[in-house]
Amino acid sequence: MNTTSRFATAAVAATAAAFALFVTGCSDDSGSTATPASTPKASSQAATPAAAPGGKSAAAVDGKALDGKFDTTCAKQGNTLALALTDTANGTYGQLSVSATVVGDTVQAVGIAGSKGGSNGLPYAVGYGNGQPGGSAKLVKDGNTFKVTGEGVGAPDMTNPLAGPSTAKFDITFACSTIVG
Repeated sequence: MNTTSRFATAAVAATAAAFALFVTGCSDDSGSTATPASTPKASSQAATPAAAPGGKSAAAVDGKALDGKFDTTCAKQGNTLALALTDTANGTYGQLSVSATVVGDTVQAVGIAGSKGGSNGLPYAVGYGNGQPGGSAKLVKDGNTFKVTGEGVGAPDMTNPLAGPSTAKFDITFACSTIVG
């Protein structure tokens, strides 16, 4: 698999997730803040995420919590559920968006994107697209709380483009106070 294909997969997943965020239009201003994660390593499982205490939304990549003051957006149209966490003034990642699109019980796309925070001053991006090469994702539901775990593809390090894109494990909890639609 070539570098362009894997990078395109990450870009498509991030774009799909960002599109889901903009389409939803309504948000829950719960202002939850992710808490640091403990990082016990499991052999083939995604890293343990930042716990979502008291029904709070949280996100972790490779076991490291994405600290943020997240607004949670959850919207459903037909059998499609769009989930998003946003922090428009994140100190580390700038405009940080963490999102997932779910159809039925299948995760279709995951996008984690920041306007900064990537390697060498580039934007931060990790993405997953169902059916695309690289990555995986699964969903666990508990009422209006949705936990999405798996592995996504990140942008290649432009200082070493022959190394290809990176992979990163993600663990995201979307605690929806309401689901629009």
